[in-house]
Amino acid sequence: MHPAAAVLVCTLIAQAQRPSDAKQGRAPQTDQTVPVSRGARLAIDNYAGEVVIHAWDKDAVRVQARHNARAKVNIRTEANIVSIGAGSNGSVDYEINAPAWMPVKIEGQYDFVTIEGVQAEVSVTTVRGDIVLKGIGPATAKTIEGAIEVEGARGKITLSSVSEDVKVTGGTGDIAADTTNGSITLAHVESSHVEITSFVKTSPRSKNS
Repeated sequence: MHPAAAVLVCTLIAQAQRPSDAKQGRAPQTDQTVPVSRGARLAIDNYAGEVVIHAWDKDAVRVQARHNARAKVNIRTEANIVSIGAGSNGSVDYEINAPAWMPVKIEGQYDFVTIEGVQAEVSVTTVRGDIVLKGIGPATAKTIEGAIEVEGARGKITLSSVSEDVKVTGGTGDIAADTTNGSITLAHVESSHVEITSFVKTSPRSKNS
């Protein structure tokens, strides 16, 4: 790997590990609101940073983003999809307000994601970063190096983490959860179908045992 590329990757990882520090005391470089109609969907592609989505009672999506001067946040509406992204030019931290009825799809590499109050279908996929979902409807969340926490979900949830823990508190609906190196915790849930898969590594048995 070229030295400059290695430095960039290390910088992005460090930024992803401190999602809240970067936005303290910083005004958003991007602040844009677009109107939406029922049936529209929200798609976010964020290479690195933090994505925080709060549901509100307006038929509009407000995007506030904090980023460096090289990054340019593109917000496009096409074929009933509102897409948001900035390519791979550094870390971008998003604070987004969206209607509770609007389905949300988030994809990224080094992302910490928090979604609150969205009642339509939610899908989150990241390689490194935690995922927190609160008061949501049906959801799918997948991360390799990150924990998943779900609170008060209403509907089917499918959760997968390779390296960290999965925790579900409260809520109703079917649950499918798996982890390779973490633990799975369910508390105060009402579900007619629960599917848990947890792989626990064991040391090979000694020849003398």
